[in-house]
Amino acid sequence: MKLETGQVAVVTGAASGIGRGLVEAFVARGLSVVGVDVEAGALDAMVAEVNGGAGDGTGESGTGQVVGRVVDVRDPEALLALAADVVATFGRVDVVCNNAGVITSRLSTWEQPHSDVQWTTEVNFYGVVNGVRAFVPHFIAAGQGHVVNTASVAGLSTIPGGGQAAYSASKHAVVGLSETLALELATVAPEVGVTVLCPGQVPTKIRDARRNRPADRPETGASTVLPDFRLTMDVATPAEVAEMVLAAIEDGRFYLVTAPDAGQWARTRAQGVIDGLS
Repeated sequence: MKLETGQVAVVTGAASGIGRGLVEAFVARGLSVVGVDVEAGALDAMVAEVNGGAGDGTGESGTGQVVGRVVDVRDPEALLALAADVVATFGRVDVVCNNAGVITSRLSTWEQPHSDVQWTTEVNFYGVVNGVRAFVPHFIAAGQGHVVNTASVAGLSTIPGGGQAAYSASKHAVVGLSETLALELATVAPEVGVTVLCPGQVPTKIRDARRNRPADRPETGASTVLPDFRLTMDVATPAEVAEMVLAAIEDGRFYLVTAPDAGQWARTRAQGVIDGLS
């Protein structure tokens, strides 16, 4: 799908990190963007800066604009209402980036509190499910559109050193959901594309996700945190990832791994599966 002025994109987790990079990239292309986040203050600041051409100047290079919407992606009804509002306001919707994500303390699988598992799954997986349910029917009706679901290299392979089982499981789930969605759309709406984004190491605020942790999913802090594991793979900035995503949308690319050296993780895992079948 060619991206062009006049189209409308929706980005969740838009206030910072990859989400903000996507907003800036779409605006630079002349798209109208609806940026979605639960962090109202950061969202307002992002909208003001992007529309004012602050930072790297992307707000000045295109004719697009961004508006902010405070929405919790865990809430399916809120996502349905958002989709209806976008279509009513702009008359169309062309791209949805289900990008919101969180990560909790690095704990052994058997020590991770249930509240951690719930919150991680609700945002990382249900948030994608809710976005797909809300926006894909509009794409099918229009006969065009593109879905970008943010997973992780942790959705293609286990994180070295262990820990983050709920995070890894939620990202594997996003990959599986996206694969199924692409298969279904190829039959009923072949002009609607799907990309599953599997970022490697990207400097974002996700490790500070607890700042947005809801009261109904309290942090217990009862377990022993494992030593932090620092990835050694190539680093991509949010802006670089965003440009990769836009290229993937236009090229109709399904799998998008942002760190070439991370591909070996997936190949090793896949080979292990193949070996286990023999």
